[in-house]
Amino acid sequence: MQLKTLIEEIKKEVYNFQDVTISDIEFDSRKVKKGTLFIAVPGEKFDGHKFIDDARNRGAVAVVTERRVETDLPQIVVPDTRKIMSILARKLYGDFNELKKIGITGTNGKTTTAFLIHSILNRARISTGLIGTIYYIGKEKTRAEKTTPEAPDIYRLLNKFRNEGIHYVVMEVSSHALKLERVETLKFDTVVFTNLSQDHLDFHQTIEDYKNSKLHIFDLLKDKGTAVVNMDDPIIKDIYRRPLKHIVTFGMNKNANFWAEVLDEDINGITVQINHQGKKYELNSRLFGQYNVYNILAAFTTAFLMNINPEIIAEGIRAVSRIPGRMEQVVENVFVDFAHTPDAIKNVLSSLRKYIKGKLYIVFGCGGDRDKEKRPKMGAVATELADFAIITSDNPRSEPPKKIINDIIKGIKGNNYKVIEDRAEAICYALKLKKKDDVVLVAGKGHEEYQILKDRTIPFRDAEVIVKCSVNL
Repeated sequence: MQLKTLIEEIKKEVYNFQDVTISDIEFDSRKVKKGTLFIAVPGEKFDGHKFIDDARNRGAVAVVTERRVETDLPQIVVPDTRKIMSILARKLYGDFNELKKIGITGTNGKTTTAFLIHSILNRARISTGLIGTIYYIGKEKTRAEKTTPEAPDIYRLLNKFRNEGIHYVVMEVSSHALKLERVETLKFDTVVFTNLSQDHLDFHQTIEDYKNSKLHIFDLLKDKGTAVVNMDDPIIKDIYRRPLKHIVTFGMNKNANFWAEVLDEDINGITVQINHQGKKYELNSRLFGQYNVYNILAAFTTAFLMNINPEIIAEGIRAVSRIPGRMEQVVENVFVDFAHTPDAIKNVLSSLRKYIKGKLYIVFGCGGDRDKEKRPKMGAVATELADFAIITSDNPRSEPPKKIINDIIKGIKGNNYKVIEDRAEAICYALKLKKKDDVVLVAGKGHEEYQILKDRTIPFRDAEVIVKCSVNL
């Protein structure tokens, strides 16, 4: 597309104009190639305006900035480069209205719900892509960099999906993505809202801002789109206040449009009966825990509203045996989970408690440079629900690990805990404590394959450490 056509409808000031051909849009100068329009976005740590020369050297043919800078490239100055990024990406790559888009948001359950819906649609022979925390899945599977990528990356993925003949896209939508307008120019056919509890207050500052950012996803729902929401979560009151035309509820409450009751459960899975308009549908899942009943409900409801045969839905749910880092049993009675909020820790420990005969141990920490208010709350809930907690490092980032650990300890009333700063040592210590009927939960990092320290990022995977420690016991 020609630059003149691409920018013709936006508010701007233009310098050094040449009507060059734009083949791509990029905000990361390291990924720029010949024919790229480079957008200089100010970030928390780095300012894209400082990398314009690097972008030029790599092949950028024009730049979008928030202030005039010294460059011989065509330069388009706009009030907000982050906001304009999604607008330009949509215009360059297309609006993708023909792709049916299912957006999933909420504090907990996004990833599991997305995997379940993706599995169901594939069982129904509906070609489906997935954009989520762990993977981006089309015809190929790649590791995700962010739960919800930046706008140009989203549009490139959608373009790739369309070229692969994909018709549906299941997308996890984070509060950061909603606040930073990464998905602002998308329109969703279905929006799923799982639940809301405290998280990301380092970014949002207040729970109110976090909540409102999450609720903004409903503003991106198509006029004829459907909101699939958790009736049992207090957020339902805020959702009902919004001018939504099509709301469908799920929950354990009989007043929900789709409600479930647990028929059987153990550590190997769960059997639920979903009730809707007088009909009953029995489902077996290899996932377990009541919190997963809600994820199953959300997936079943979404698929049912797409007129997918309930038997196919049941097959799709049953096919999901494990999700990396989501209550993943690595060795016998040793689990890894991504739980990194007070509510998530509570849900996972409460679920495990039902199935064990011995003691319940938890190894966890909290991320540095992130929501500090949740640290003592996580310490409190972990030591209340587990028999013993080993408090360690998560991703300390720029903060001293001891400071983070001390914040966690502030919420602990008893003495049923031990501090081991080194995460690998902490995991091995927990496994040494474990007896035959005991269970160990290693929480917080889940699927992550790294640990972010002050001056470096190192390879680190909880599951690998568990296997290694188990062999050496």
